Amino acid sequence: MSVIEKSMKDIGVNGLVCLEAGTGAGNMTRYLVKNGAKLVYSISNNEEHLEYARKRLSDKEAERVKFIKADLCNLSIIPSETVDLVTAHMLINVVPPTEILLIFRELTRVTKINGLIVINDYNPLSSYMGKRSYLVEELFKIENALNYLIESKPALVWYPAEYIIQLLKLLGWVLEDMELVYKKTPWEKDLLKEHVEVIEGLCTKVNNERIKNTFLQQTLEIFNKVKDDEVIYAGSIYSVRMQKKLDKMLKKTK
Repeated sequence: MSVIEKSMKDIGVNGLVCLEAGTGAGNMTRYLVKNGAKLVYSISNNEEHLEYARKRLSDKEAERVKFIKADLCNLSIIPSETVDLVTAHMLINVVPPTEILLIFRELTRVTKINGLIVINDYNPLSSYMGKRSYLVEELFKIENALNYLIESKPALVWYPAEYIIQLLKLLGWVLEDMELVYKKTPWEKDLLKEHVEVIEGLCTKVNNERIKNTFLQQTLEIFNKVKDDEVIYAGSIYSVRMQKKLDKMLKKTK
């Protein structure tokens, strides 16, 4: 059973207005549509992600999805208190600390009272560390260092489940459930290769050849230490479910 299936196993989606925050590969959007959602707002700031997710649906299924390119910090296109269910599947780990509260505030605004939010994401890598976990950690350090160099912000941030819960409580949400979907997260070589490709893409934006070559060399040295059939375990994956009882920040600004 996938992370999505485990986190959504006892949530009735049929007839609901849903919002998928961060479309990604469109896995959650596809799940919501196939389980009878009345309407799904699938939102991303990446046009390629939206197009890929759109192609994974039939024409009939796509009629119930609005693919929207937008900044999750500003969802003015969606009226307040009109969404029954918000999902964020593997989104939070790419959100910088300066934006996470702004995003949660907007997701709170668009959600109906008693509506639900389901967040699936990674605990810090330190939540589970094996003998080979350091290889994953070192690879992500390089990705973050490059992104800081180019964008002045991290590419990856690991927020503990407890931190996410406390932020949402400040906005008027009540915890319904929190579970570890994976007590130790499996990182296969193909998945790590995707991060290597991200690093290679970032390196094309570095003008200093010495710095660029140093990062590329370190990345390949780490990646080549991972065996083709090896699975390295690092961190854990959690699922948090909360219910909106009061939009505290929205009330304060009226």
